[in-house]
Amino acid sequence: MKKNPICTILWRDAAYSYDQDLPRENPLPRLTVGFIIKSDDDLTFIATNVAYDSESDTISPIDGFIIPNKSIIKFEKVAYLNDPENE
Repeated sequence: MKKNPICTILWRDAAYSYDQDLPRENPLPRLTVGFIIKSDDDLTFIATNVAYDSESDTISPIDGFIIPNKSIIKFEKVAYLNDPENE
């Protein structure tokens, strides 16, 4: 079975919305947990919900976040799906 890493990303979200005034303080950091689908020098795509096919042992993203790497405060692998040590 393939071990799929489950990760946490602590990151800063945008502080502006076109229909609101700029906030006086920065928003609190966001903590997102999920599977890393893709990562490059600029962006990280973390899926928070996935479809799991047990026959092919694959995951497919349903939804998630694309986070600019400059916004990431902390990135950590916390566990693995299909890891016998976690069972």
